[in-house]
Amino acid sequence: MTEADQTGDRLDRSRPRLATVLREWGRIGCIGFGGPPTHIKLLRELCVERKRWIAAVEFEDAIAACNLLPGPASTQLSIFCAWRVRGRLGAVVGGTAFIVPGLIVILALAALFLGTPPPWVLAAGAGAGSAVPAVAVHAATGLLPASWHRAHGADRGRLLRSVEESGGGCSDGSTTERWGLFASQASIRSGPFRSARSVRRWARADRSDAGQSTSTSV
Repeated sequence: MTEADQTGDRLDRSRPRLATVLREWGRIGCIGFGGPPTHIKLLRELCVERKRWIAAVEFEDAIAACNLLPGPASTQLSIFCAWRVRGRLGAVVGGTAFIVPGLIVILALAALFLGTPPPWVLAAGAGAGSAVPAVAVHAATGLLPASWHRAHGADRGRLLRSVEESGGGCSDGSTTERWGLFASQASIRSGPFRSARSVRRWARADRSDAGQSTSTSV
């Protein structure tokens, strides 16, 4: 990933047609077999890699923010991406196109299984269930390189500096508040690898400060 890709210098600034949003988001809704990891991978391939509508850093920040919200993260991410490329109307069209195919399939399967399904349907369901973990793992591993790259980027210290500045007004006893503030900023402003590494680093620093305070008091 180049610096230009991260800053968005090579993004396609043109607004796609609503028909394009309807087609692409509907396609993901139809072929997104494997759950949220597959949906996120397909959205990244569409919006970041193939069409270049959204910068990679912005997409990763959106993943982190959606994971903080209640509800299905992949659905929220699909609505955000559609809004990002085509505005509010695009969000409505893209979100509907993404949700409706799965809803129709679930209703059809529910009607089928609540009745007397033939043996081949039960066999197909068992085979599909066994394939879901492999599909989900394959999709998740496709998202790791970008997060790993960002975790080792040149701005690794910027997050910790911002948290230290934000937590500077906290007293020594407000450890819970500092941790809550840090976890929120780390999840929003970084990928999963960077968040985990920064949390561990902050924990070590916090324990070191506590040890120094104890030795000083003694």
